[in-house]
This record gives sequence, C-alpha cells and structure tokens, in this order.
Amino acid sequence: QLPLSIGYIPVKKTLIKFGLIAAAISLTACSSMTEIAERENYAEPKWYADCAESGVEGMFWWKEEFAYACGGGQSRFFQASEEQMYAIAMNHFAKRLNGKINSETVIDIKNDTKNTSTMISYKVDDTAIREHVAHERAKFKYKGEYYTFVKLKMNKDVFDKLLQEAKSTKVAQ
Repeated sequence: QLPLSIGYIPVKKTLIKFGLIAAAISLTACSSMTEIAERENYAEPKWYADCAESGVEGMFWWKEEFAYACGGGQSRFFQASEEQMYAIAMNHFAKRLNGKINSETVIDIKNDTKNTSTMISYKVDDTAIREHVAHERAKFKYKGEYYTFVKLKMNKDVFDKLLQEAKSTKVAQ
C-alpha cells in the first residue's frame, strides 16, 4: 500500500499543476482580447468626417507630407465591414491617381417648369498602389451591424511617383 500512496501523490500534484497552467493560459488569452463597443446611436470619428486629401505631420525640421484616403464599411459581418472599409479607402487613392470622371448636367425649362438631371460616372483603371500605412482605425457595433472606419496615409513622394506612373501609362496608350 505504501508504494501506491507515494505514486498517487505525484500524480495528484501533476494534475493540479496542469490545471493551474491551463487556467493561467486561458486567463491570459482572455485578457488579450478587445471588446468591440456597442453604441446606442450612430457616430463617426472626427478625423473621418474631416478627412483631408493631404497634410503635413511632424514638427520643426522633421516634417513629412502625406496623402490620405478614408473609407468606411458597414455589415452585420465584422470581416465584411473591414473589407469594405479598406476597399473604399484604396478606391479613393485610385480615383485620385488614375480616375476618369464623366459628368453631365442637363437643365430643361418648359413653360416655367424646370427639370434637372445630373449624371456622374467614375471610371478607375487598374491602379498600382504599392505602399500605404494604416494611420487610424475605429470600429463599433450599432443595431446589430458593424461599422468600421480607416484613414490610410501614404508618403507624398510615393503618391506623386504613382501619379506620374499613371499619367505616363495614359500617354503611352
């Protein structure tokens, strides 16, 4: 009986150690999670509402110029919302680099009655966007939908180089 009780004690201690380690790992995993805020009303970040196309960051002699593009996404699926957000922001860069706009407004006045129609279409050819940095992001849930916002920034020198490439490609065609 003595060997069984001696053998039993280490097994019990080992099980307790494994249990404590498993509990510590699960607590650590939970603490690394971020909860997505659920809002009672719709809102968007100020930087998104006032998204500039370009700007300067830094101080004194360490200033750097950037081009910006913002995008927002909305879906009941979080990943779909994020993909929309990035696609829209990248499309804003692409429109500025390589977009064509066709716009027409027709005003027809007959017998003091005015009818107006406006048609605007964008065409964006395949556009090389090789570099950008995600600057700011925001996300929340509202009425069962995920809302995500991003402000991408690209170094102005890179943006200007891509713009020149797009212009050269159009001239070559």
